[in-house]
Amino acid sequence: MFVLTLRIALCLIVPFGAIFLLGAMPGVNLAWDFSNASGFIAGVLFLLLFAYTGRPLAQPRHDGKFFMVLHRDLGLVALAMLVVHVAVMLVDEPLVADQLSLGAPWPMVAGNAATLILLLLVPLSLASVRRRLWSTHRHFRRWHYAASVVILLLTAVHMIGIGYYTGAISKTVFWVALTVLALSARMFQPARPNLGAGGRRRKTARLASYLSIGVLCSGLLLAGIYSLLGSVDLPL
Repeated sequence: MFVLTLRIALCLIVPFGAIFLLGAMPGVNLAWDFSNASGFIAGVLFLLLFAYTGRPLAQPRHDGKFFMVLHRDLGLVALAMLVVHVAVMLVDEPLVADQLSLGAPWPMVAGNAATLILLLLVPLSLASVRRRLWSTHRHFRRWHYAASVVILLLTAVHMIGIGYYTGAISKTVFWVALTVLALSARMFQPARPNLGAGGRRRKTARLASYLSIGVLCSGLLLAGIYSLLGSVDLPL
């Protein structure tokens, strides 16, 4: 469990530091910077969900439900961070509402489309709903994966197209590389996961929820720290 927590922490901190802290752009104000950092963390979580797909892994030695709940709850955390991103930005600058239309610049249209697809994806993925819509779990997984790929690509278009934080060529290449890596993760996953020998701990799903709550709190903390640093005259 410690190793999994450390991996997720590094997956959040390393991209965040590379994009936001290396060659940092000037801060705008507390709310604006907090909003954009929250949106970025949502994007990182989209990438992470391609690694933690709900399939059991060899480590930690938890039952299958742990991994399913982890995928579900990390998806909910990504949605929560995205809601924070949009809501705080609209409150701070109501004119942003003009960008929520098809007539907006294409990077904004991409972000809007990704948000709408995610808002549909989350409720349709709930067990009680998907069982009514798809005859088999395999059909659902194909649809779910396809929708997730579209969200990931639209997110990349949004972030790179806006360009304020990813304007440097190195940062653009870095985010493209992360996106390609996430999309190719499926190629390196065996048809049947290698679960290793030995038994597994049962009734561990709550641990996945606790871990996801920790990710949410950490994401908000990272966004808060960044917005505070951006409001003071400190070299980053």
